[in-house]
Amino acid sequence: MDVKKRIEELSRKLLGYQHSYYVLTQPEISDLEYDRLYDELLSLEKAYPHFALNNSPTKRVGSDLDNNFPEIAHTIPVLSLDKEYLVEGILKWTKKLQKNISKEIAFIVEEKMDGASIVLYYKKGKLHRALTRGNGFAGNDVTENIRTIRSIPLILNSEIDIIVRGEIFIRKSDFEKFNKIFDNRYSNPRNLAAGSLRNIRSSVVAKVPLKMFAYEGHLSEQFDHIDVLYKLKNLGFKINESFGFFSQNTRLLKKVKDQFPYISADTPDHMDAYIRKKTEEREGLEYEIDGLVIKVNEQKARENLGMTAHHPKWAIAFKFESPLGATILKDIVVQIGRNGRVTPVAILSPVKIAGSIVSRATLHNQEYIDILELGIGDKVTISKRGDVIPAVENVVEKSEENPTVFKLPSKCPFCGSKLIKDGAHHFCKNRDCPERKRRELVFFVSKGCMDIDTLGDKTISLLFKKGYVKNIPDIYMFDYNKLLKEEGFKEKKISNIIKSVELSKKKSFERLLISLGFEGLSIFAAKELIRNGFDSFDKIISAALQGNTETFSKIEGFGETTAELIIKHFSDKKNIKMIDKLKKLGLNTRIKEDKTEKVPQIFQGQTWVITGSFQKFSPRSKAAEEIEKRGGRVSTSISKKTSFLLAGEYPGSKLEKAKELSVTIINEEKFLLTLNSKKDEGI
Repeated sequence: MDVKKRIEELSRKLLGYQHSYYVLTQPEISDLEYDRLYDELLSLEKAYPHFALNNSPTKRVGSDLDNNFPEIAHTIPVLSLDKEYLVEGILKWTKKLQKNISKEIAFIVEEKMDGASIVLYYKKGKLHRALTRGNGFAGNDVTENIRTIRSIPLILNSEIDIIVRGEIFIRKSDFEKFNKIFDNRYSNPRNLAAGSLRNIRSSVVAKVPLKMFAYEGHLSEQFDHIDVLYKLKNLGFKINESFGFFSQNTRLLKKVKDQFPYISADTPDHMDAYIRKKTEEREGLEYEIDGLVIKVNEQKARENLGMTAHHPKWAIAFKFESPLGATILKDIVVQIGRNGRVTPVAILSPVKIAGSIVSRATLHNQEYIDILELGIGDKVTISKRGDVIPAVENVVEKSEENPTVFKLPSKCPFCGSKLIKDGAHHFCKNRDCPERKRRELVFFVSKGCMDIDTLGDKTISLLFKKGYVKNIPDIYMFDYNKLLKEEGFKEKKISNIIKSVELSKKKSFERLLISLGFEGLSIFAAKELIRNGFDSFDKIISAALQGNTETFSKIEGFGETTAELIIKHFSDKKNIKMIDKLKKLGLNTRIKEDKTEKVPQIFQGQTWVITGSFQKFSPRSKAAEEIEKRGGRVSTSISKKTSFLLAGEYPGSKLEKAKELSVTIINEEKFLLTLNSKKDEGI
């Protein structure tokens, strides 16, 4: 017997039987026959492990080995959706698109599954990688856990490269049965689904009744959305066929009904009734949904509409009115942000809403409180807007003991300074306010800034309260061995703090610039300052002291407001003194000369777009750094101004757009050759 061929044959057959059973719900063989073939494959793989396939059906049971879930960059935009809570708002949005694009565009209304988003990468028809959504730019690699979900095909029936977006979920009935086994440990299906994807043992995940609906597909060739759904279905994916399709084109409506006989297909005039009907049917579904997603069907229209940094302009989410809970407003506390902004927060008697306990909710500002006529002791209704953010909706019954409307204090509760109203919000303008200073420190050490992970909120608060660390330079000047006398601090913990603080000194100038937390100094602003020659604090301070706003306002993306803020921050004596201390402490207060002078500016004046995944540049920001280091500019979208497209594996729609606009396309190999070239010349 040819063992290798037999393993391949058994794997192919068993995957087919799994698809028939779990996706099509049409078993082809008996359980006894299936088990016989499965046991044979398992036996062969144990005896000849070098012949076992990465996507073997035996992977469905998972492994007892620990996973570490490394973060990997996405090769397609994994954006959020713009939201609307009123049907009228959705109809206004669709009519606006019909007016601006074409009356002929079609819309698809899909159920918005309340689960965990996943991105599947297939290479030559085989599951190559599975990433969580993460922050939209990078996600965690959960491939081994995803392989255990039987409704997800491990091998497609076509050897194609495709990226598939889907939603992992658990049916209500499956959740109830599973939860009973664990004494109702889990609050709702969504939390169990999301938590399972990050379980370190895939053998545990295999026991959770997870399923997936696929809802988006990205191929090198572009298709309209309805054709993508049909293709996904034919490739072996389970899609949610409970959707509505709306178009003026009767021929297109007939074609769609032929492809998906059980859907609603009609003219856009009927979308209103369909959305209202789906809203009423929500509670009766066998799975949780938290809204509907309305998408433009045509790919060309999508490209014309484009997207923002946050969401595509060709799709919108209709969020159901959140379930309400009634409770008592026990208190209102005032929070002060690092830039002095005042935020009132409601302290509530705990109430269960949408599967979780709510005890706090933001009240935004005084105007919001006044509109609600809200006071301490009132009985109020609470919702979770978008089923996520707790919000006080209205007052059901005023308190008999104290039937007043809460007013923010006239003075800051932390420093006693007078609170100043600016626009809709109040501010504590005292820069020495202890709460503002504490928040500045928490921000500085946070993950997106200097990333000193051993100095969390709790530790920073202790250091600040004890007077050990009063400002940013103190983080690098304090003798952490003094913490030995504090409860919970042992030698090992202190040693780790010292190491991480020292390590943070190596963070780039750009990261330090952002971490100072100055108002208006976003990541974008920091990058643009550096790109325009302000590559040290000395240069920024020198220009700021001149007081000429045009110096900064002429930078692309800046305006008068940003320019004024930069001048304000970098001409301030206290800030200059702090920066001088950080310089003496050895932090990178400039981009080192040897990194800029020795690298030829071969990409000067060029605009690059990066797409796909790369072997040498993971995450893709590493490629962006190389381009920017050599004088180039990196953009997120293709246009006529784009000089080059750096394309890796799974390039997506940007590759086609580049071809249409005759943009020069560079692969990773050529890019590496250019970077390593000793000549002072570009591509």
